[in-house]
Amino acid sequence: MITCGILLSLSAQSQTLVTGKIMTTHDQPIGYVSLSLLTHPDSTIVTQQLTDSTGTFTFNHIRNGRYWLRCLAMGHEIIYREISVANNTPVHTGNITMMPVSSLLGEIVVSGSQSPMQRVNGKLVLNISGNRLFKADANVLSILKKVPGLEVDGEGVIQLSSRVTPAIFINGKPTTMNAAELQHYLSSLSPDMISSIEVDATPSARYDAEHKAIINIQLKQDINRGWNGSISSSVQQNAYTQANNNLLLQYNTSRITFTARLGYINGNTHRRYQALQHLASTDVLTTHTHTVTRYNDVSYQLGAAYHFRKNQQLEITGRAYQANQGLNSVNTLLSTDAAGKKVVFSNYTSNNAAPKRTNYAADIYYTGQAGNNSWQVLTTLAQLKNYNAEEIQTYDALSSQLEHYWKTNLYNDILIRSIQADFTHRAGSAKLNAGGKFAYTTTQNNIRYDTMNTINQFEWDSSRSNNFLYREYISAGYLSYEGKFRKFSYSFGLRAEYTHSVANSMTSSQITTRNYLTWLPSASITFTVDEQQQYQLSFISKMTRPNFAQLNPFRFYNSPLNYWIGNPYLLASTTRTFNLSYSNGAFNISANIGRELLPMARYPEYNPVTNVLEYLGTNLPYSDFADIEAGFPIKVNQWWRMNYNLGGHYRKELNPYHQVTYAIPILDYTINSSQVFSLPYRFTLDIYYYYKSVSGNSLYISRPMSNFDIGLQRTWLKGKLNTKFSVYDLFDTYRVRFIFREKSIIDNQLSHWFGTRRAVFTLSYQLGKATGKSPKNTKNEEEGRANM
Repeated sequence: MITCGILLSLSAQSQTLVTGKIMTTHDQPIGYVSLSLLTHPDSTIVTQQLTDSTGTFTFNHIRNGRYWLRCLAMGHEIIYREISVANNTPVHTGNITMMPVSSLLGEIVVSGSQSPMQRVNGKLVLNISGNRLFKADANVLSILKKVPGLEVDGEGVIQLSSRVTPAIFINGKPTTMNAAELQHYLSSLSPDMISSIEVDATPSARYDAEHKAIINIQLKQDINRGWNGSISSSVQQNAYTQANNNLLLQYNTSRITFTARLGYINGNTHRRYQALQHLASTDVLTTHTHTVTRYNDVSYQLGAAYHFRKNQQLEITGRAYQANQGLNSVNTLLSTDAAGKKVVFSNYTSNNAAPKRTNYAADIYYTGQAGNNSWQVLTTLAQLKNYNAEEIQTYDALSSQLEHYWKTNLYNDILIRSIQADFTHRAGSAKLNAGGKFAYTTTQNNIRYDTMNTINQFEWDSSRSNNFLYREYISAGYLSYEGKFRKFSYSFGLRAEYTHSVANSMTSSQITTRNYLTWLPSASITFTVDEQQQYQLSFISKMTRPNFAQLNPFRFYNSPLNYWIGNPYLLASTTRTFNLSYSNGAFNISANIGRELLPMARYPEYNPVTNVLEYLGTNLPYSDFADIEAGFPIKVNQWWRMNYNLGGHYRKELNPYHQVTYAIPILDYTINSSQVFSLPYRFTLDIYYYYKSVSGNSLYISRPMSNFDIGLQRTWLKGKLNTKFSVYDLFDTYRVRFIFREKSIIDNQLSHWFGTRRAVFTLSYQLGKATGKSPKNTKNEEEGRANM
C-alpha cells in the first residue's frame, strides 16, 4: 500500500503545485485560514481549502495562468495576493503576512467569517478565540460539553461517545498529570486563554496505542516582546465553597520566551451515595454514604523556549503539584427483614483520611527543520507520589458499641521515564513519517492495615496489608505515509508496540511476567468536495493495557463490606474501529462501528451469608459498539446563536454474574444544546441543557440524566477585565442511578449525587503591556508525546 501511495504521489508531483504559509506580522503561523484561489481578473473560484495548524497550504493541479489568492482569518484583515503559474513550474509564495484588524473596546473584531466548528484533516476544530458561542463558559470543561460526542460527567471525567477517555494534549504535547491535577488544570483555563481545540477521534499511527482519542488544546501565544500575563479567580458556592486562583506570566525577548504559572485551590466538595440490596425472601440492606473532601492544592510551572537557530527551538518545562487534602466520610448500613419491618442490625462507619499528593515533572522538547525534513524529540521524567493515612471506625447504631477500628497507611510511588523521536520528510504534497518511543514506568504500592484487637490494641493485619511492585517497559515504532491525489488525500500507517511487564506481589510472593508484541495498522482517505464539504473514511487499531491497580491481587476497600480485587492475569485489549464522517461548513456528522477484544471489566459477586459485595477483575470475550453523532450551530440573527448536538449509541458486551453470562444490547441517545444571546451593554447570556436517555450495560439499567446551566458574561476596562457568573445544574437534576436487571436474583439499586448544582463567579484580568516582535514559533502540526 505504501508503494502504491508513493507512485500516486510521484504522479501528482508532475502537476503544478502552489504552496506557502500564512503568518502574523510577528512571524507567528496562523492555523485554519480560509483560502480561495480565484481566476484573474474575473475572480471565479478555482479551488478552496484551509491551512493546517501550522499555517501551511498546498494547492494541487493548478493550470498556467494568473490568479488571486484570497485569505480570510478571524481577527485579521482580508488580503489578496496575485500569483502567476507558468511552464508548469511549482510556485512557492513564501510567507504571506496577514494584518490584525483594529480593536473595538478591547475586543476582537471578526473580519470575514470563520465557523465555530469545522473539520480539518479529519479533526473537529473548535475556534474558541473571539467566538460568541463560548464567551460565557467558565472553563474548558464547560466548552467541551458543547462538542459533538463529548460528555463531561459530574466528577469532571471526559468521555467520547460514552466509552473512550481521550488523552489531553496542550499545544500539541501530552500532559503528564494524574486525574486530579489534570481536572484542576482544565478548570483553570478560561475561553479567553484558548485559541482553538482540536478533537481527533481517529488518531494516526504516530500516537501511542492507548490514545484512542485526543483533545488538543491550543493556548493563545502572546506575540509581543516584553512581559504580559493574566490573573484569575473563580469562586463556587452551593452545599460547598471552593476557590480556584491562577496567575500566568510570560516574558518575551528576541530569542527566548519565559513562562510561569501558579495555581491554588481551596475549599471542599460533597458527594452522596445510596444503595439498596435485597435478595428474594431474605434481608434488605440499605446504605447511605456522605463524603466531604477538603482541598488545599498548589501547582506551579516554569518554562523557557529558546530559538537558538533558524527553524530550531529548545523548550524546557518543569512542573509541580502538591495536594494536601482531608476526607470525611460517614456511612450508615441498615438491615431489615424481607418485609422491611424488623431491624436485623444497624451500624454506621466514619472514615477520616488525609490524602497527600506530590507530583513532579520535567520535559525537554527539541524541534528542528531543514529543507523538506523536520524532526522532534521529547523526553519526559515524572514522579507521582501519593500518601494516605486513614482511620475507619464502625459502631453499632443501636448500642453505640465500637465493632471495628482500622488504621491504614498507604504509600504509592510512580516514576515515569520516556523519550519520543519523530521524523517527517516532505516531497511535494506527500509526507513520510517515522518515529519511535521508549517508556519505562515503575510503580510501588505499599498499604498497611492495623486492626484493633479485643484488648484495644492495634496489631498488623496481614490479610489486608499489601506490598506490590509493578515494572513496565514499552518499546514502540511507527511508519506512515500521507499523500494527495486531486481532491483525495490519504494516509497509511503501521505501529508496533512491544510490552514487557513484571507484576510482583511481595506480600504473597507471586510474580507475573508478561511479554507481548502488538501490531496496529491504520488508514484513512479524505475526499474534499470544496472548502465547505469533506468526507472521510478511516480505520484505526488501538490497545489498552491493564494498570498496576487492576493487576494487584489484593483487596481495595470502599467499606468493610465492599471491596474490589485486582487480577494479575488480565490481558491487554485491542480495539478496531471504522469511522465515517461528513462535514459541510459548521455541520458535522460522524459514525463509527467497532469491536474491542478482551475488554477489561469488574463484575460484582454478592455473598448473602456475609453480606459482602466484591468486584472481581476479568477479561470479557468482546464488546461491540456503534455510534452516530451530529453537531451544528445555527445563527438566528446577530444577537441569537444556537448550537445543537445529537448522539445515538449502541453497546453489546458480555458480563458474568453468578456463573451466568449476560449479553444484552443497549441503545441510548443524548441531546444537548446551547442558546447564546448577545444582550445590550455587551452582556452575553448562555443557556445550556443536556439529556441522556435510559442506558446501562448487560447487568444494570441506568436511569435518564439531565442538567440545565446558565451563564452571563461581560468585559470591562477595554477588554482587560472579564467577569462571568454561571449557575450549573440549576434544578439539581443530575444523578447517576443504576438498577440491577435480574430482580429475581437481587434487587440492587445504586445512586450517586455529585453536588453539581453550584453558582460560580469568575473574574480575570489581563496584565502587562508588551510591544515589538517575539521569537518565531517553529512547531509542526503534530508534536512529540509521552504516555502516562
